[in-house]
Amino acid sequence: MVYKMNVLICDDDKYTRKMLEKIVSKKSFIEEIYLAEDGLASIEIAKNNPVDIVLMDIDMPKLNGIEAAKTISNISSKIKFIFITAYMDYAIESFSVHPYDYLLKPIDISKLEESLDDIKKCINQLPSSIDKIAVKNKNNMFFISINEILFIEKMNNQLLLHTTCETYTLNKKLVELENILNKNFCRVHRSFIVNIKNISTIKDLGNRSYEIGFEGTSRTALMSRYKFEELKKKIVAF
Repeated sequence: MVYKMNVLICDDDKYTRKMLEKIVSKKSFIEEIYLAEDGLASIEIAKNNPVDIVLMDIDMPKLNGIEAAKTISNISSKIKFIFITAYMDYAIESFSVHPYDYLLKPIDISKLEESLDDIKKCINQLPSSIDKIAVKNKNNMFFISINEILFIEKMNNQLLLHTTCETYTLNKKLVELENILNKNFCRVHRSFIVNIKNISTIKDLGNRSYEIGFEGTSRTALMSRYKFEELKKKIVAF
């Protein structure tokens, strides 16, 4: 099975954005393409949409591409960055976010296509997702099947793993689990990941947010308005 990927293109020049969009759209493994005109806009898109690859200009107003990439990499460590810039001077600094590639303008289309193809191969060769999560409680170790998970909630510096019967505490970051859970799970809020299989209701709270209910429990998770369309697509695909 070929993993479909989403690409974020960030460049302050609209003609460059359109050119890159045209190149990327020809790849059959690309599903969604998001466009941003500066670093701040790219961060907002990455917060609210699943992104696999970022094509990032560096010299931009408001926030340069390297600083934006640092923030985006904290949102998801899985994202691959390709810097596209007119300046070689940024090359050393760019390695602070471990870019997959660094391409100079004017863009060599064949090199860009080669990098995209290589990333596709890399992502499709990743190991399969986990089946169970190990949870320690005092002197006991529990192995929770991911199918039992209703949702995962970030609270302070810990994660709460909710099942129908119990709530377990994990000393991990939400992004760590996001990177290893399978396609049944969706990040719907900065503090919540939900198991699509166990959703029973979605309630519009009327304040640009939603409340998700689950089978067998009264506990709920929050969903931001930006994630509603993404979740709908996943539920239909599921």
